[in-house]
Amino acid sequence: MNMNLFAKASAIALGLAAVTPAQAVTFLYFPGTSAPTTGYNVINQFDTTAGITGSNFQINTPPSNSTGAPPAYATFGSSSYLSVLANGSATINFGAASAVEFDWGSIDAYNTLTVLLDGGSSFVITPGGNFTNDADGNQILANTNGLFQIFAEGNEKIVGLTLESSRNSFEIDNLATVPVPEPATWAMMIAGLGLVGGVMRRRAGATSVTFA
Repeated sequence: MNMNLFAKASAIALGLAAVTPAQAVTFLYFPGTSAPTTGYNVINQFDTTAGITGSNFQINTPPSNSTGAPPAYATFGSSSYLSVLANGSATINFGAASAVEFDWGSIDAYNTLTVLLDGGSSFVITPGGNFTNDADGNQILANTNGLFQIFAEGNEKIVGLTLESSRNSFEIDNLATVPVPEPATWAMMIAGLGLVGGVMRRRAGATSVTFA
């Protein structure tokens, strides 16, 4: 079984997923866990602001200060992280993805995460709102520092994220995605499966000959 789907199913069983009928995305939170997990490719470690648009955001490094704190359990790559400051906004666009994850640090009720979907629609996630999790900004505890995953539902595709915060700060690190395969890739996969099936059929029908 796919490990991501297994994790998703397990988290839903534990009541960690937020799901409503006809929802464009579902999301999971794993306290005290870090990115990347199996099947995800890290696309941004936030060493620079390249590829990020918006206002009043910056790249921070430890130690913690009034402009942010690093996600407490992030272990991959460099120690730098993205911090969106008071009344700031940071948008990160990427290729179509079926799933996205990142390390979220010191989750606050004044953070807002908007998931940008293919076709121009979006889905908003609010800590303490539809993301029913502790959101008191604690910089150390697992309840507010961990791995956040977002899954596109149905035919949806995730193409970006917008982070907003009305106060200091909204901190993330190690953004990773599961890309949606291109049509040509799907065709190659289907052709490959057909080839394997043909080989297996030929092997099943082969006659064994023993020479005395």
